[in-house]
Amino acid sequence: MPESHESVEHLLVGLVFNCLDDAERLRALALVAADPSLARQLGQLTMALGNLEREPILPPANLAQRTIAKVTRAREADSATIIRIPKAPPSARPAWNWATWRLADLVVAAGVMMVAGMVAFPAIRQAWVRQREVACQNNMRGLGVAMNDYASRHNNQYPQITSKGSSSAAGTYMVSLIEKGLLPDGHHPVCADPIPLAQPNRSDLERLYRNDLERFNRTVRAVGGSYGYSLGHINAQGQLEGPRRDQGDNHPLLADKGPRTVGTGAQGNSPNHGGRGQNVLFSGGNVSFQTNRKTPDGDDIYLNNNGLPRAGISSSDRVLGTGDDHP
Repeated sequence: MPESHESVEHLLVGLVFNCLDDAERLRALALVAADPSLARQLGQLTMALGNLEREPILPPANLAQRTIAKVTRAREADSATIIRIPKAPPSARPAWNWATWRLADLVVAAGVMMVAGMVAFPAIRQAWVRQREVACQNNMRGLGVAMNDYASRHNNQYPQITSKGSSSAAGTYMVSLIEKGLLPDGHHPVCADPIPLAQPNRSDLERLYRNDLERFNRTVRAVGGSYGYSLGHINAQGQLEGPRRDQGDNHPLLADKGPRTVGTGAQGNSPNHGGRGQNVLFSGGNVSFQTNRKTPDGDDIYLNNNGLPRAGISSSDRVLGTGDDHP
């Protein structure tokens, strides 16, 4: 039986606020994966709610005491001697109104407002852009802590992307962190977005991988969110080898997702920050904003040495794949 419009809206809102039971969550994920228009609506709803403050606004300090003191002073003032001040005589000039402005006054005022806008608006936008970069970096650092906790419990291995199965896409690193209970509160795969979306579990992905690869790919792309994760590399034995903590501190592990590798966009920066660059999390835990997509040794973090968004062809070839990229 098809879902009613009201039922679909209920499920979308429930996904955003992560307040659905297991059956509703699975039904909602299936609807979003099957209908691109619902996926767009879900993204628009998330963005619209993104400006809401997560923390309640606290009252000013000592508000009650200061209010009582002000009331007391007001009561005391009621009994004081009142000095009446005579009204000033009416002005001979008419009160101000728009009609009193000359054309020259309007031109000057408009010029002042234009100059103020030219100075203020770029500064405001620059501050907003910088704040978004910093928020994205802080979120990424939290994910880095979770990944290192994961490696501590798994013989120095970070979440592994496999060559096939329900872990065969880059975005499944997030499911690995969630199923181990390692994702810190307030951290999620969406850059600078304070409202995390509900995430599928491993059994959801296994079912989709077996029954509908197209929906599996759409789902893991959403799971990967704003970031690209390490696809690993092919070792000397021809086997896929995932990232490890004991391989050094300077290997890129996570970054703002790269552009779709088609046409002339293949060499561009991440779209997350207007193409100006990308935040990159390294295996040592440090995060930096880089204005190009190359590591210090010249390795492209989004394409392997064959120019493909696939696993690296050697241990020094590190590739960070978008959610639905496969090794």
